[in-house]
Amino acid sequence: MGGAGLLLASGMAQAGLKWWPGIGLNNDCLSGLPEHLKNHPLMKQIWANIDAAQVWDTHVHIVGTGDSDSTDTNNIQSKNKVWFNPDMDSYWHPILKLQKQFYMNGGCVDSEHVDTSYVARLAEISAEMPAGYKSMLFAFDWYHDAQGRPNKTQSIFHIPDQYVAGIAKQYPQYFEWVASIHPYRPDCVDALEQAHVLGARAIKWLPSGMGIDPSTAKCDAFYQKLHDLNMPIISHTGRESAVQGGDQSHGNPLRMRRALDAGVRVVLAHCASDGHDEDLDNQNKKIKSFDLFSRLMDTPAYQHLVFGEISAITLINHSWAIKPLLARTDWHNRLLNGSDYPLPGIQPLVSTNALVYMDLLQKDQIDFLQELRHYNPLMFDFATKRLINFDGNAFDTSIFHTRSFFEGHV
Repeated sequence: MGGAGLLLASGMAQAGLKWWPGIGLNNDCLSGLPEHLKNHPLMKQIWANIDAAQVWDTHVHIVGTGDSDSTDTNNIQSKNKVWFNPDMDSYWHPILKLQKQFYMNGGCVDSEHVDTSYVARLAEISAEMPAGYKSMLFAFDWYHDAQGRPNKTQSIFHIPDQYVAGIAKQYPQYFEWVASIHPYRPDCVDALEQAHVLGARAIKWLPSGMGIDPSTAKCDAFYQKLHDLNMPIISHTGRESAVQGGDQSHGNPLRMRRALDAGVRVVLAHCASDGHDEDLDNQNKKIKSFDLFSRLMDTPAYQHLVFGEISAITLINHSWAIKPLLARTDWHNRLLNGSDYPLPGIQPLVSTNALVYMDLLQKDQIDFLQELRHYNPLMFDFATKRLINFDGNAFDTSIFHTRSFFEGHV
């Protein structure tokens, strides 16, 4: 995720606050996209020259509490059980509790049926997208220690591969799925082969939140199998605020070089657009994580291996990177769009007014976007990125046509 935790707690007192009046803090969770939005001239503009069958949203989270399954919640080996850390319901952990409340509202869940209502809402808004549009649903593995043992107390949540694969199987017209496998696990290669057989399109990592150092030799067998299967990794890069804990340095983009040198295609989530990391090439001085991302993107040997992903870049703590990304038109064929859903449904995280102030959107587009957001955050995220323009530069159509990348055609 792009940074919803500490941002929600502290951002209210900072720059984003003045842009929130008129937007509110809650998602109204309206259903049934009205005709005036469906037929709005801007709706036609955002889908112009887009082949919806080639649009796979590369970054969609599944959220749940496990209330749809009666499996023993104390059994860490439960294969299909969604789990979240009980600290997220504790007043002793106010940031985690606030974070969970915003996730639930962003996903429009029914508190009595969290798992099923989250999926139902996602299917509902997916049905309003043009036919062929799909979302790639993320599993999320446990935090593991250095010996590859799962550690429940260090984990914030767990979304099993089998659970996400089951949702994609239930709604094949709307969803693909992405497995999450910790590379230190003794069974990591076997688990990867199984996920591939079940149709997983990629692997999702959050290095700090899972306890993964991508630069260690412990990952080598996993990288070799990824290369053999031609499966990419989608890995968070830069600072992580949504999932607390772990070693933030594991999100340093330069730590993904080991995977790249093994010939693995790597998608650097959020283009490392938040935070600072040590420059491992220059005396470990801390510089913007985005600058390290840029170094990888500009490395000739990685031209066919390293890719950026633009989910979360409209969030108030990431949006500064939009202009540099627009200006690098030579990167656009290696950028992939993703929504980071449910974050677009969390009202405080994205300010269209701020994007107007930055000259990235036009003022007369705001009413359309803000109303669209309450009905369909997926459509809102797509529309916002399609309308963003600065000095004549917009995000190239190819950035949204992501399907071929995950089918292995690059």
